[in-house]
Amino acid sequence: MSSGWLFIDGQRHTGGGREFVSLDPATMDAVWEGNAASSTDVQRAMDAARAAFKRWGRTSFAEREAITRKFADKLKANAESLASIISQETGKPLWETRTEVTTMINKVDISVKAYHERTGSQDGQVGAVRTALRHRPHGVVAVFGPYNFPGHLPNGHIVPALLAGNCVIFKPSELTPRVAEETVKLWEEAGIPPGVLQLLQGERATGEALAQHHDLDGLFFTGSSRTGLLLQQQFAAHPGRILALEMGGNNPLIVGDISDLKATVYDILQSAYLSSGQRCTCARRLFVPKGKSGDALIEALVTAIGKIRIGAWDDDPQPFMGPLISVRAADQLLAAQTQLIAQGAQALVTMKRLPLGAAFVSPALLDVTA
Repeated sequence: MSSGWLFIDGQRHTGGGREFVSLDPATMDAVWEGNAASSTDVQRAMDAARAAFKRWGRTSFAEREAITRKFADKLKANAESLASIISQETGKPLWETRTEVTTMINKVDISVKAYHERTGSQDGQVGAVRTALRHRPHGVVAVFGPYNFPGHLPNGHIVPALLAGNCVIFKPSELTPRVAEETVKLWEEAGIPPGVLQLLQGERATGEALAQHHDLDGLFFTGSSRTGLLLQQQFAAHPGRILALEMGGNNPLIVGDISDLKATVYDILQSAYLSSGQRCTCARRLFVPKGKSGDALIEALVTAIGKIRIGAWDDDPQPFMGPLISVRAADQLLAAQTQLIAQGAQALVTMKRLPLGAAFVSPALLDVTA
């Protein structure tokens, strides 16, 4: 088990808030234990970020790019180790978390290219009026990361924010603190200056203290719709602060004419059950044609769902699905299934808790036509 820390002003600290633990959802073993950041820790991080911004915002893009590319090199050198840590803390199979780390590495090139495409200086003249366009860093921004892609999704905000000259305070999900810690450790090894990137571990109280701080210039959030809507209301009175929200979805998958039954089934399985359904892009509702083609599709889909391999992240051969992120998440899904069936849904494939562990459930398919 990893003993956790915060990263404030270039130094590792023990948080002043309450203790919390991160569990391997497959085994329920503790993989990280530490203290949440207190309101005092949040203030120290903000003070350090504001001081660092005065320097970091004036560095050349070449200097910021050099450190970011060193981080990418560190990711490459530690790719297998980081993928294993993501798998252990989320339950996702190793084949999937390897692709997550690759995406993190590739984000550096993508962000450098985007920076050059979207910035630069322009001067013009409209009659007697002279026009000019310049780009400057925005300031100190917070990144709130999710549990389902604890490496890739916060990385997608952190890399471009740092390249643009902003300072970042990173608050990961309380369910995946170790992934965040390992990622920030690589930034530390890459030479990120003190105060430019800081890590505040914690639960709801830590997030609220950071989001409500009067010196915060922006917040990039990935997570639940409920939390996102609360942040939207909170930031509405502060138009000068950036707020970017990436929230959950209730996505429909609509099937039209079926020319290839096997390919259609494959696409549905990938869309609905990848990452054990824990993606904002996963299909949650399926609309199929009435008649023979729809009936044939459902029959083939039921058969295919029954063949999905479920297991631990390091099983050999690798599973398609691992456990859910927590026992609580499994309990909520099983309760939702019970409620839907009580309202008239027909279970074509019933979700069941599996003997592999309390957070393991089988995939479900419910007919809610009626």
